[in-house]
Amino acid sequence: MQKKIIALAVAALASSAAFAQTNVTIYGVADATFDSVKATGSTGNSDRLDFNSRNRVTANSSLIGFKGVEDLGNGLKAVFQFESSVSFDAATGGNANRDSFVGLAGGFGTIVAGNLTGPTRAMGAKFDVNAGATGIGANTALLGKFGGGSGAGHFDQRITNAIAYVSPTIGGFSGVAAYSTGFTTTGLAGHESMGADNNGQGNTAWTMGLNFETGPIYAGYAYTAVNAAGNGSVGASSTTTANTTTGAVSTVNVIGDGLAAGWNKVDNHRLGVMYKAAFGQVGFLFDRARLDPTTGSDLKQNTTYLSGKFNLGKGAILAQWGHAGDLKGNSVDKEGANHYVAGYEYNLSKRTMLKAVYSRINNKNNANYDYLYGVSNPNSTATVSGGLSDGAQVNGFSVGLRHSF
Repeated sequence: MQKKIIALAVAALASSAAFAQTNVTIYGVADATFDSVKATGSTGNSDRLDFNSRNRVTANSSLIGFKGVEDLGNGLKAVFQFESSVSFDAATGGNANRDSFVGLAGGFGTIVAGNLTGPTRAMGAKFDVNAGATGIGANTALLGKFGGGSGAGHFDQRITNAIAYVSPTIGGFSGVAAYSTGFTTTGLAGHESMGADNNGQGNTAWTMGLNFETGPIYAGYAYTAVNAAGNGSVGASSTTTANTTTGAVSTVNVIGDGLAAGWNKVDNHRLGVMYKAAFGQVGFLFDRARLDPTTGSDLKQNTTYLSGKFNLGKGAILAQWGHAGDLKGNSVDKEGANHYVAGYEYNLSKRTMLKAVYSRINNKNNANYDYLYGVSNPNSTATVSGGLSDGAQVNGFSVGLRHSF
């Protein structure tokens, strides 16, 4: 998951450094880890068993991309980018399924259209201490997931069929606003994006962000809303359900789908503060997710992350702690979790890094949070491919190599 596109992001493409390029630039990341993961000690879902051990090789968020710019004169530039996942561990990926767009940039800012990372997702990635904001230690394990699930929640996925505006930076402030018309075709199993339901009927999405950065201090706010109201009957999902009587949510994060049956809207407020200095960086991220069902009360959940990256010679020590609170607005309790991450990165060169990460998720009795997985990467879909049992304690150790070009 890259931090460089849209909201903290597309603005970077509109920089003078990017515009100095006169030819198409080919770039990418090759990131492979050997992971050992397990999930034991479950307290619920008696039909599922503990998952004692799984070893795997994971390509994480490896990618290949093409980007370029043309000077149109009078300060106007044409910009484009096509970026695809490369899951070389499972021989899948491709089809410009990452940040891909075309647009115009100038003194007014940047306008792009395509498949985009919105400001909420970009902020989550910015505060993640893991290189590329990927792997078993990524903060997407808890953010905006309403009680559990693997992969990324609704707010940490790309926005399809989107148009976005990114302002220039003035006095340290910059802003972004984007709108998605909704995805209107089917057949996106495994695609990491939001904006469609199971029947291919579009869920519209609005998102905006405001960033301030001066010296060592960064502060940002982002809001995203996905709305199914007025778009016809939303398709039911066999793996995504919301009990309209109790308000309980089960396995809500279905990649390639939009809102589940019985959901009118989901929205999210995200706020973060970061301090950077010679020693590294420390950050605090607050996330508030809300689900508006067609019947019953709204469900709300607060999640926080504290993170730090501390330079040590040619490497850095990583530390991250996340806490997802219980859902508010239903009759079920103990739906929260804690996430503990410790790691070390060692730079063999400016482009090549060795890394090791330990990641543990302590689920409460009625929660089933699991790790992130990469785009279209069936080899790392979760700790348990059939779904994690409630209350399981997830443990993982990962060691690998990351090369950027």
